[in-house]
Amino acid sequence: MVSNSSSLEAQLHEETIAIYQHVGRETGYWAHRYLQRVKRVGGLQAAKDWLKPKSNPTSGLQKLVEINRLDLSLEALVLRQPWSALFTSEELSVAQKRLNTVSSVRLSEEVSDNQKLVEGSVCQVTINSYERNPEARRRCIEYYGVSCCICGFNFEEKFGSVAQGFIHVHHLKPLSEIQQEYEVDPIADLRPVCPNCHAMIHLGGKTRRMEEVKSWLQH
Repeated sequence: MVSNSSSLEAQLHEETIAIYQHVGRETGYWAHRYLQRVKRVGGLQAAKDWLKPKSNPTSGLQKLVEINRLDLSLEALVLRQPWSALFTSEELSVAQKRLNTVSSVRLSEEVSDNQKLVEGSVCQVTINSYERNPEARRRCIEYYGVSCCICGFNFEEKFGSVAQGFIHVHHLKPLSEIQQEYEVDPIADLRPVCPNCHAMIHLGGKTRRMEEVKSWLQH
């Protein structure tokens, strides 16, 4: 007789293979190495390997960020019932933190204030979006931490572990103004800021200095 845990593990294995197919259809990115590893060691072990604290996110995660389909990610899968029962609290924490981190990569400054947004109708919106390097973001947070550099707000302290690692990262010189590829310095060019302060930096379509926004709080 197959135990409940063995049956659940077998179902998870099928789900991890289904992720490969879903991501491929949604993004055109077929993660062959991901599939090979799942088939070689099994879906559960592959997922546990990818959820080690120092492991790198799966290759398709950034693709899913770009099309706003993080629900198709391995990280989102393991956080859902009943699969979460197969993972340790540390592994689930890694998954949640990773999702929080990538979900705040695309920032509001990529959208022009001049865009026409019409409620109640379907419209196509075209914007200039400049690629953001996840590694630069990671190194910025590693250096400065995840508290807002302007107001000091920390999401995890306020909302608990569900918000672990969540923070916006502000480019001191907006990529939309640079209009080209450039080598970003994570320490000199980037700062972690909360969404509220980030909105104030770009209020009215401008890009204000962080010191100016901080002075508003002080007065």
